[in-house]
Amino acid sequence: MDLPEVILVLVASTALALALVAILQLVILKRRIEQVLAGLNSKVLKHVVKSLEKRRKRKNRYLVVRLATSKNVSLNELQKSLDEAFIELYGKKNYSEASPKVLYYSEKTSKAIIRVRSHRKWSVFLVLAYLERRDLLSYVCPERITGTYKKAKKYAETT
Repeated sequence: MDLPEVILVLVASTALALALVAILQLVILKRRIEQVLAGLNSKVLKHVVKSLEKRRKRKNRYLVVRLATSKNVSLNELQKSLDEAFIELYGKKNYSEASPKVLYYSEKTSKAIIRVRSHRKWSVFLVLAYLERRDLLSYVCPERITGTYKKAKKYAETT
């Protein structure tokens, strides 16, 4: 045999060996997957789904907003008008996802703190603008978005 033929035989045998190793690994992997799937039941699947849902927890944000009203508005009236306008614009499903709540309103500083889920904060700003257009609020000015109520209250109590 010549040298090129020997090299060709070596390359062919190496390719054959690598193909056999790959097939063996695929068979082993298939058996492992079958064992895992056989061991799973609905209880385990529910646990995995719940753990994945917990990872995507939506955080609350606290919006500090300066509001001016033509008449004296209480915290409850402000909450009620915000709820009605949000449901009117976005529907009940999005309202429950956002869960906006007016936590604090000071007539002295004319500032309010609104808690909302982080992915819906811009919707609340739009609802406040909608309330301004409907003349329920005469002036709306968003001032700050914070991650904690303590920081929001500190900022809202300053002028």
